[in-house]
Amino acid sequence: MNKSRTQNSVLTIVTSGVRQGLTLMLTFVSRTIFIKILGAEYLGLNGLFTNILSILALSELGIGSAISFYLYKPIAEKNIERIKSLMVFYKKCYRIVGGMILVLGSAIIPILPKVVNFDQDLPVNLYVIYFLYLLNTASSYLFFAYKQALVTANQEQYKIEKISIYFTFINCIVDILILIIFRDYYIYLIFKFLLVLTKNFVIAVKIDKEYPYIKEKTYVPITKTEMRLFFKDIGSVSLFRIGSVLFNTTDNIIISILLGTIVVGYYSNYYMIISQITMIVGIIIKAFSAGIGNVIAKESKTKQFKIYTQLDILIFVITTICATCLFQLLNSFIKLWLGGVNKDYILSQPVVLFLCINFYFDMTTQIANSFREASGNFETGKSLQLIGGIVNIILSIILGKLFGLAGIFVATIIVKGLITVTPFLMKVSRDVFGFGKWKLLKRYYFNILILIISLLSTWIIGYKFHMRGIIDFCIECAISCIVPMVIIFIVYKNNHEMQELIHRFYKKKG
Repeated sequence: MNKSRTQNSVLTIVTSGVRQGLTLMLTFVSRTIFIKILGAEYLGLNGLFTNILSILALSELGIGSAISFYLYKPIAEKNIERIKSLMVFYKKCYRIVGGMILVLGSAIIPILPKVVNFDQDLPVNLYVIYFLYLLNTASSYLFFAYKQALVTANQEQYKIEKISIYFTFINCIVDILILIIFRDYYIYLIFKFLLVLTKNFVIAVKIDKEYPYIKEKTYVPITKTEMRLFFKDIGSVSLFRIGSVLFNTTDNIIISILLGTIVVGYYSNYYMIISQITMIVGIIIKAFSAGIGNVIAKESKTKQFKIYTQLDILIFVITTICATCLFQLLNSFIKLWLGGVNKDYILSQPVVLFLCINFYFDMTTQIANSFREASGNFETGKSLQLIGGIVNIILSIILGKLFGLAGIFVATIIVKGLITVTPFLMKVSRDVFGFGKWKLLKRYYFNILILIISLLSTWIIGYKFHMRGIIDFCIECAISCIVPMVIIFIVYKNNHEMQELIHRFYKKKG
């Protein structure tokens, strides 16, 4: 029996949520052992090379987003031949991308010594370490990974999450054993690479069983006209992606050059926690994204906007609670976790505030972006991210030299707020939903006001418990969860979209 959009979304959220929760828990275990055995220098190197390779992944240029858009309709119509054609084309594109990553990644090897900035040299070969990271990134594009697009577009991500859960556990155990037994960074990275290959292969076998028709050799190649249209859409998506990457993956490089690679290691613990929370919220967004494509294909503009407002307020509630908890608890947690190792692992509270606001911006614009992509409005806002990304690099360097780490992150907040988020929401309001420019923007800035009230109220109430013992941390956790929920309830208890959303979930539960 076919499942509804909501049922598929909930299944994906539950299974992916279990996997991500396990990942978060096990990551802390392996990260703790990593720090105690290898230290902050290697942690900084890990963060730096990961960021460099994220920039190289720009070679993908939004092919995945464009293919997902083209898959929505044939999936809804059960057009197997069309799906086969797109998947073969997708496979060829990703093979090219993998090759480009290897070539471009190899080309920047000579400049590595200028980017890596330590007070003293590490007893490892930077070029070998970097090349292992490069192979890890390129292999995902060269082998199997393209098949996951079909599962995601079909809202059946839950079918492969069990495999991801198993490999999350295996990866953590292997990490710990390698670190304890060999205490060697080379062996650690080699095993990570082998596990990525194995995981992608196992998932590919599972997908082949679920969708056996994608293994068939007969297919109708897409036409040159379709290919031109496809690459036109990729051109629009790529500008958006380039800007996003310039925003989100250049900070570690700037930190390494201006402040030292070891500072990247200190920051990377905060980044790890925030990115794990980002992934958990992202699971919810991603689970609904394919459903959004289905809504765009079948429903009226009025129904589309109704569903948008429900999803928007859901993500707002989740993100506000998460941002409040992160702001209040991050330093308290880091002190309990690593404060005994080195007090330098604890960053200033203003830095934490800027990281949380950045997290809020990223999460709360994702539903609008999902509607933009699912509706095929790839032209909308395509240059905003690129312009913002370039300005962000320039401003981060200027403010980083003046104010250090806080200056780098406040630059991102200023640029996102003024150059990307505000005009982007105005364009989505007009192009996707056909309203005036201000409809989405007024909703968004009212929600930001509620976020500010939540952050201030929680800080005032929880300050006397901040960065103390384990009992105080537990009390701080309770305050950080309860205060934003109470504020949101008071403000939105009579909100129509909130009531509709609650009714929808109770209906499905019943």
